Amino acid sequence: MHYKFRVSIFIVGLITLILPDTLCAQNPTDPQIFAYNVRKSPTVGLKGGVLLSTITGDDAIDEFAKRIGPQIGITGALYFHPKLSIRGELNYEAKGGKFANNDMKMNLNYASLPIYLKFNFIRDPEIYIYGGGYASYLISAKTTGTYEIIIEEDFVSESIDEDISANLNKLDAGILAGFGVQGRFNRNLDIFIDFRYTQGFINLDNGTADIRYNFNYDEFWPEQELDKPKNKSFMLTTGFIIYLIPR
Repeated sequence: MHYKFRVSIFIVGLITLILPDTLCAQNPTDPQIFAYNVRKSPTVGLKGGVLLSTITGDDAIDEFAKRIGPQIGITGALYFHPKLSIRGELNYEAKGGKFANNDMKMNLNYASLPIYLKFNFIRDPEIYIYGGGYASYLISAKTTGTYEIIIEEDFVSESIDEDISANLNKLDAGILAGFGVQGRFNRNLDIFIDFRYTQGFINLDNGTADIRYNFNYDEFWPEQELDKPKNKSFMLTTGFIIYLIPR
């Protein structure tokens, strides 16, 4: 009797998993039926938002003060299952950090290619999680702002706008994880809002500069430890997703 009960539970659970996909395939326009991608249509989309970044591993950078910049890009997905997809993006991302003892910023501009797996939990609106990795190419890098030096007994404010791209590694890579909410607008279009965390694992400094990050000034900060500086960021983005096969 106990064995038959367990078999019955297994069959009921299997039907519960399969039935929604079957109903959606028969009647994808029914608003009461699951709104996720039962036809496993490829998707494309546009996204944009705010990126809060810093640099870890360098005492000259204030790890807790975030530089604010944009993230803009395109996204696409292929589905293994209505709830599981592999996704790729091509983004412009403005990263960097703020210095601890001076009013200066390190401005790093990247072209980034994230690739990750995404899993949807529930019907419209979909709540989802995802995780994967990214690779980025450094487009430009500058340090801008002002700092103070001592001339005789006076503090003198100096400005800086220096290209440091030659002394940084062009490639960056790391991991990412996030979650979000995606809502159905119509049979072809979804809108979403998304939160993401990224952590780089490649040393930004390529070791070619005599003075850290190619600064031509050695008196504007106290000596601080340089370990292996890496990118770290938080992103809040929104956008829309287009289904190439209407649901």
